[in-house]
Amino acid sequence: MTATLTLGTTTLPTAPVGPLNPLPAVASMPQAPYRASTTGLPDDIAANLRYGQVTSIHPYLLQDGYERSRHPAPLRVAVLENDQLRAEFALDLGGRLVRLFDRSAGRDLVYRNAVLQPANLALRNAWFSGGVEWNIGMRGHWPLTCEPLYAAALTAADGEPVLRMWEYERKRGLIVQLDATLGSRSPALHVRVRVRNPHESETGMYWWTNIAIAQHAGSRVFAPATHAYRTGYDGALRRADLSAEDASRPASAPAAADHFFDLPDEGMPWIAALDGDGAGLAHVSTPPLTGRKLFVWGDTTGGRHWCEWLGGATGSYFEIQAGFTTTQYEHLPMPGGATWEWHETFLPLRVDDPQRNAEWADATAAVGAAVRSAVGDAGGTDAGRLAAVQDAAPERMLSTGSAWGALEAELARRYGAAFASLPGVRFERDAGRGNEYWAALLDRREPTDAGDAAPASYVEGERWDRLLAEVPATWLTHYHRGVMAHASGSLERAVAHYRASLRQRRTAWALRGLGLALTAQGDADQGIAALVDAHAIAPECAPLARELGEALLAEGRAEDTLAFLASLPADMRRLGRFRLLDLRASLSAGDRARAQRLLEEGVEVPDIREGELSMSELWRQAFPERAVPARYDFTMK
Repeated sequence: MTATLTLGTTTLPTAPVGPLNPLPAVASMPQAPYRASTTGLPDDIAANLRYGQVTSIHPYLLQDGYERSRHPAPLRVAVLENDQLRAEFALDLGGRLVRLFDRSAGRDLVYRNAVLQPANLALRNAWFSGGVEWNIGMRGHWPLTCEPLYAAALTAADGEPVLRMWEYERKRGLIVQLDATLGSRSPALHVRVRVRNPHESETGMYWWTNIAIAQHAGSRVFAPATHAYRTGYDGALRRADLSAEDASRPASAPAAADHFFDLPDEGMPWIAALDGDGAGLAHVSTPPLTGRKLFVWGDTTGGRHWCEWLGGATGSYFEIQAGFTTTQYEHLPMPGGATWEWHETFLPLRVDDPQRNAEWADATAAVGAAVRSAVGDAGGTDAGRLAAVQDAAPERMLSTGSAWGALEAELARRYGAAFASLPGVRFERDAGRGNEYWAALLDRREPTDAGDAAPASYVEGERWDRLLAEVPATWLTHYHRGVMAHASGSLERAVAHYRASLRQRRTAWALRGLGLALTAQGDADQGIAALVDAHAIAPECAPLARELGEALLAEGRAEDTLAFLASLPADMRRLGRFRLLDLRASLSAGDRARAQRLLEEGVEVPDIREGELSMSELWRQAFPERAVPARYDFTMK
């Protein structure tokens, strides 16, 4: 049966990602649960850990406007299907492979989430669990994990359909192209990935394919390694002998942990996950995708809490992953103009050999033999189909992404710089979604004056700054130049531009930037004064109000914080982060009774960060003699 490629929808109880936070992310990156230590690591891994670290997620805006109430909503998917497999890709959510169904076995091969609940695990905050996620650019769940991608349908020479997805990742300045097709002779999903650095300058590169797997009591993970680097949410990377320390059974993990398998340089990179009956999924790839990882939530209150929060009644899961490097803390230098590409294959796997239940070495050998056999059946023509069409132009468009790839190409041409795109993708300049101001500047048109409204989007880089300097100076050109300087750590330059912007028009946005920059320079009093003025101009902006409250509390002004919170509208005070701020200020002011009342009423913070233990710590302060309730316990160690 020839496969089909169609558009469809699946309906899930959904908490929408919500509106973008209008305030530019000039502060430091959201912190991971821990930082990796280089102590005792090989020189190459330690060097990769130090290279390419990103200090700000700017120019992206944060996605923190979601809640916990869910209602049925359609999810748009591209469906590749034949008589063996059904693969569903969420085009509006980073191209996530949300379902891979094995028709012959009647089972899902990846964790299929029954709800769509964002939570604060990604670089821009919002992230959801399940399926297969593609992560590019920098450590963490990538900036486009909750954004639409371009998508198109192609037809290969043998008549089989190919799904192409692509986008421009703005932080690293990379183009990513993903082509997917189904095996026609045996069940397999083939994905070919191409990443191009279209610019002349080197950039940091990172890639991890994250595959969620439903966790059962008998689940076991295998990879062709004798050792692994392990960390348990404390940052220390310890090399462990897998024959002596079995890390292969996720349901037995005592706590959340990462296991980075130290694969040999030779041979085919692979990883597999099987249930107690020997059925499951194998993932294999070509270089440079040679790293493999197992992530487990572990048997802690926090680990169980995260699984419940993300998946509702769907159940627990773990992740098997594949990346460029041995560990997930590393970045690699990608030269200007370079193209890196590789092939990934997802295979249903069944291992009847009883050795799969043996000790590590024997079990891995048995599973590896089954993986190699399955790959042999699934390779050849089907895998080569994607290489044959990789440069073909998109045929039937299925989805539209952003205009940033087109705008960055125009900007580069304007200043005589290179922008070498991939032949198989095209970016639409008029894709919209908030970048009309920048298109007008490139066209040498007068941008439409949006009044005092917050800018819809931001940019970074020397060429954008040069363009802003060349056009007539306005409050907005100075403001954008201030934001760029601020995000890069140039506080003096940021303050100068914010003040120049305010001389032309007094806006909440420039006042907010000035307030944060002055505070970072050590002048908290003037910084808070600017934030107060900003809030007075835009009192309806909840993120701005929250920043002011946080700034007051950071300076030890707990009573002022409580008075400020009391002045806010009731609907704003009910938001989770404001109730949390109220709780913290109450404890800081010595009002334990108020803090106890807030906690017993319930303080739910929809965007509590992975690894954030504020709720359990605050409970212990309020109720030192009482155990932390499960709903407030996010401990994962």
